[in-house]
Amino acid sequence: MMKVAWCVLVTMIVALVSAALPAAAAQEGGGGGYVNVAGVQPFSAESNYMSLAGYLRWMTYVEQQVWLSMPEATRIVAEQVGGQ
Repeated sequence: MMKVAWCVLVTMIVALVSAALPAAAAQEGGGGGYVNVAGVQPFSAESNYMSLAGYLRWMTYVEQQVWLSMPEATRIVAEQVGGQ
């Protein structure tokens, strides 16, 4: 019985932490909940060898399970880079 209670407790903690991480990452990035790519070099290891728009699209999908369109990602990058 103790093992079941322990498993339930661990599962609840993992679920709570998993739910909190994407929200914290979105707040970190600013700019409407998107990762801030203003200080990232395009086509570098830091951007996973992608353009900034591509990197933003990928990171948004990883964190929010939503694909941005390329024009939308390009606009967001322009706003972030121009607002440095």
